[in-house]
Amino acid sequence: MTADASPTRRPTPTQVSIAVLGIAVVIFWYVGRHQWFIRDDWAFVLTRRAMREQLGVGDWLFTAQDGHWMTPPLLVYWLIEQVFGIGSYWPFLVANMALHVAAVLLVRELSRRVGVSEWTIVVVCTLLLVFGSGWENIVFAVQVTYNLSLVAFLAHLVLVDHEGPVDRRDVAGAVVGVVGVSSSAFGPFFAVGVFAVLCWRRRWTAAAVAVLPQAVLYSWWLFTWGSDPAGDEGRPSVTGALKFTRLALTATTSALAGQVLLAGAVVLGLCVVVLATPMALRSRSMVTVLTALPAPVMLAIGWQRAGSGLWSATSSRYVYMLAMILAVPFGLAVDQLTRIHPRALALGWAALFVSLALNVRLLVANADDWADRSADARRTFELVAGSPSVSGADPALVMVLFDPDVTVAWLPFLQEEGVIAPRPPTTPDEVELVRAVLAGTPRP
Repeated sequence: MTADASPTRRPTPTQVSIAVLGIAVVIFWYVGRHQWFIRDDWAFVLTRRAMREQLGVGDWLFTAQDGHWMTPPLLVYWLIEQVFGIGSYWPFLVANMALHVAAVLLVRELSRRVGVSEWTIVVVCTLLLVFGSGWENIVFAVQVTYNLSLVAFLAHLVLVDHEGPVDRRDVAGAVVGVVGVSSSAFGPFFAVGVFAVLCWRRRWTAAAVAVLPQAVLYSWWLFTWGSDPAGDEGRPSVTGALKFTRLALTATTSALAGQVLLAGAVVLGLCVVVLATPMALRSRSMVTVLTALPAPVMLAIGWQRAGSGLWSATSSRYVYMLAMILAVPFGLAVDQLTRIHPRALALGWAALFVSLALNVRLLVANADDWADRSADARRTFELVAGSPSVSGADPALVMVLFDPDVTVAWLPFLQEEGVIAPRPPTTPDEVELVRAVLAGTPRP
């Protein structure tokens, strides 16, 4: 007589999540392998260095950049420079990618606490891990600014998500909140979000502990150092801010759903979650605030940016931040499909897997384009540095318009640090490129 075969063991959600994270790490390596310093990276690596050396530590750490207070991200860059130098982009990129993973893990924890089903959490978090619609916050290292604020916000929500009197979790949350508010202009809005959750739960003392230190420090910074040149461009208007917000939210819901045709369904699902889904006060406060928060955030940003053009409303950095904020109620909305039909949830998961495939493709394509752009700039810097004519060039000359912080004066420093390897132009195209740049026609 033969013994019965042992039953097949199905993988648990945790096991699948670990496997997915391993695959995501491989994807991160692939999309990051050719990345290099670009755009605002140079502001941190070069311009802020000059500010520290010429103006002092205060100006280096507290001067606003487009309205952002960015002390913790600047310290992260400085620490990486001290340990690894600037010869490789990987240490900077790994720091940003680690924050991205931390944000997804915190979304996972918050989703679990409000009652999203385990397998829906796996599917939604897998989508977020390789969220190509928000590619900048994955492959552009300087987005450590936004990501630090986001991680601080999500961690703050986790820490204050308890009943009873104020304890060390609330104090730790207050410290984390200070990091968030001083890392990007998203920080003050996130502080308001935490405050709203705690007030809804009538944890008045905890709300004061959570927000007062941030409010005091941010007020000090704003009136001492804060300025926003970008906000002075164009003419702010209510209509422009509303259009900006609509475009940003449409882009985000479309990115989560995988196509614009399903964006309306996502919005409807979020409304059902907020208005018609039974849940405890503790969960409802969290879910409602996370659902509502993107609108005032984008209205404020739109008030500043819309006058200069609505094009930036759909930029990947904003889509990423909004998607992470909406991820928890979005997961609950997916679970509500069982109200329609028991098998409807499986169809929802299938749609998310399609969105997952599209986002992986977007991540790879946009990462390649970004790497190509930085590679072209690197080639320009190396050819100009290797040209005999560079000795007579204006030290303040900008060589690449997209990288205005890199001037001819910085080329010797970049060479000493191993960032570039100067080489003389040899082909006719290279000779013409250097000639044009030194004549005052920078690369686009």
